[in-house]
Amino acid sequence: MVLSWPWQFVSLSEEETIRRRELLDLRGAFAQWSVMLVIMLLRVTYQGWKSISQANHGADQPRPPISWWNRPPVTGWLETRKQYAVCGLWLSWLVDLSVWNSGNDYLHLTKALGHVALSQIPFQVLISPVAYISTSKPSAPSIFSFLTTVPQGTLTPYHRLFGRVVISPLLFGHAILYLSFFVQSSHPEFGSLLAKRIQDLDVQCGLSALTAAIALLFFVRPRGSAKKGVARAWDGGSMQDRRRTFYFGHISLVVVLCVAAYFHVAQAQKYMVQSLGAFMLNGFGSWVMVKYGN
Repeated sequence: MVLSWPWQFVSLSEEETIRRRELLDLRGAFAQWSVMLVIMLLRVTYQGWKSISQANHGADQPRPPISWWNRPPVTGWLETRKQYAVCGLWLSWLVDLSVWNSGNDYLHLTKALGHVALSQIPFQVLISPVAYISTSKPSAPSIFSFLTTVPQGTLTPYHRLFGRVVISPLLFGHAILYLSFFVQSSHPEFGSLLAKRIQDLDVQCGLSALTAAIALLFFVRPRGSAKKGVARAWDGGSMQDRRRTFYFGHISLVVVLCVAAYFHVAQAQKYMVQSLGAFMLNGFGSWVMVKYGN
């Protein structure tokens, strides 16, 4: 059986365009509410697992060896197979949500990928290790850690992978499909629609957000001293200085991405405002934990 690409460039009536917008908003709501459901399930599951673990492995009993599932897929990687699998499953869910009820409308799928991706950024902010550069309590819990009682050290690898394995592929898919549409569409004055749209602010903001997302993939946190003969951006200075440089560089790129997304399309604005609120809430909560928490 030969598989064909089911999505086509279609012309919509005003009523169909409104219906598409309603479905896009509904996808964003489903994506965010599914995160809330996961939070509740995670809290219950973690508490149950913790109770069983404490009952089966008391202080005088040795811990079981680390399983294959809890080892990194490649030597030297920080995240485990389980963490990659969890993020991969979440990506699959969001891709399915983007495809859902898109019919054969190419632009519907294209918009859905970007809409769903941006809806996840507030959650990504909530699980971020805000106290990363704290000298006294760098592992102070995030708001998500506090609500679920899952240690921040357990959440931080998911924060890293969530950006690389979930949000970035969705944004890249959105950008690639849109650029492909612009290239394949003609324009009476500019030849191709790409030549026209590349001059518009919304497209420029979208490309800026994509550039920031790509930069975030390569702007990785420092890990000790560099190997002999290998130059790295983190060479020189103490580990604390390098951590601080990474932190503010990382935050700056995230700000660029969010500001660019805010001006890229009106539908992204509520998610970017939510992300700002999540950052402020997470930062305040972490500050309280560092200053007053045990």
